[in-house]
Amino acid sequence: MAKITKRDTKWLIASIIIISLLAIISMFAFNNNLALSLYSIQTDKINYGSAIRIVLLADLHATMFGADQQPLLQKIEAQEPDLILLAGDIVVDSIFDTATLLFLAGIRDIAPIYYVTGNHEYWGPNAENFHIIRNTILSYGINILSDSYEQIEINGNSLIIAGVEDRHKVNAVPEYDQVESIREAFENISDYDYYKILISHRPENLDLFSEQSFDLVVTGHTHGGQFRIPFLLNGLYAPEQGLFPEFVGGLYTYDELKLIISRGLATNHPRLPRIFNPPEVVTIILSPS
Repeated sequence: MAKITKRDTKWLIASIIIISLLAIISMFAFNNNLALSLYSIQTDKINYGSAIRIVLLADLHATMFGADQQPLLQKIEAQEPDLILLAGDIVVDSIFDTATLLFLAGIRDIAPIYYVTGNHEYWGPNAENFHIIRNTILSYGINILSDSYEQIEINGNSLIIAGVEDRHKVNAVPEYDQVESIREAFENISDYDYYKILISHRPENLDLFSEQSFDLVVTGHTHGGQFRIPFLLNGLYAPEQGLFPEFVGGLYTYDELKLIISRGLATNHPRLPRIFNPPEVVTIILSPS
């Protein structure tokens, strides 16, 4: 029987430590448990002594969380939101998938909900059947914003909630011109001296959005860049932005405009895993400055 030397023991201990570290890193890297991201914004357009809690959700992509979506629904409800914003790609291949219907049914009574389309709502057969998607979403009491806005009151504060169609609406309406439609829809929005929130599926149209007088833009679409390295790389790739995208997830300041990008909920990409990039529920707290 071969004698175990001190050198062999050191190598064994080193190997165990390395394997353990790799296992721990992998556990965190491929963690798909729901995360919560919290952002606080102070503004003089919110009344002193009040606050508004907003939950932002995007890119469900038919992802199922636990039994009947309960882990997701419980996390949303725990935020006690005054408002829920859905930033597109809630519907993927069919409005009738179980994950989407359970999600919509589960959030309908939590708070007022506003929804905008993503690219997937206009892809494939969805482009031909968007009237079915629209009617189904409306049947859950959800407000659809289609290059439009509403004035609402929350906790004694007046807000403008606006939303834009995804540019892939041209798949269903060939004559649709997104830029022209947005400029026409919001040409008078500066007349309102309220806090103004714009929901868009995509973050890359900031130049266009900054032409208006919005205070906050909320988006999804990037999936957090899929691959992240904490403290080094915020995201590897995002659609339309390519490698090492500028706007991928988190809070940004763009001139006078605040931008918050959800990293999304989808965990089931067939080719690209989420690495150091768990699905997230975003909570935004507006409070007086």
